[in-house]
Amino acid sequence: MKYCIDPGHGFSDPGAIGSTGLKEKDVVLSISKFVLLGLQQSGHDGILTREGDFARTLQERCDIANNTDGVDRFVSIHANSFSDPAANGFEVWTSPGWTPADPIATNVFNYVRETFPNLRGRVDASDGDPDKESKFYVLIHTNMPAILVETAFISNPKEQAWLRDVGWQMRMAGAILSGITTP
Repeated sequence: MKYCIDPGHGFSDPGAIGSTGLKEKDVVLSISKFVLLGLQQSGHDGILTREGDFARTLQERCDIANNTDGVDRFVSIHANSFSDPAANGFEVWTSPGWTPADPIATNVFNYVRETFPNLRGRVDASDGDPDKESKFYVLIHTNMPAILVETAFISNPKEQAWLRDVGWQMRMAGAILSGITTP
């Protein structure tokens, strides 16, 4: 299997910014690099849509996945934010309706929930699985099963502290890795 890991945002687009100045673009790049390292160590092939702090349009991110030979799965990694700092938890998103990405999203959801039992799993169980659904650009313009993971809320002070912690980032990367590589 070959995976395209997409660290959201970059360069002049910092994504969400926590109250301490922590930038989503930095956190998700770190987590994504840990996912890629785990893929390589477990014998899988993977690429990143960005390896440093530079900009890629949403279409460029999709083009990297679509135009790289053999990419089987696309995983976009983000940190959530909301105006209410009490908002908390993680989410896994797929495009609307049942798709081949749904079982992958369920695996990731279950591994994250198991790894972080105190991190609230935010779900949409109306269709029988925990993933939320949206027409996010990268989910509907990639040619392979695609998921988007919102790891935690950078706007929540407690979760922002977790997102800043390299050990926590490594554990999140491990949960995502387990979820995307489990058949």
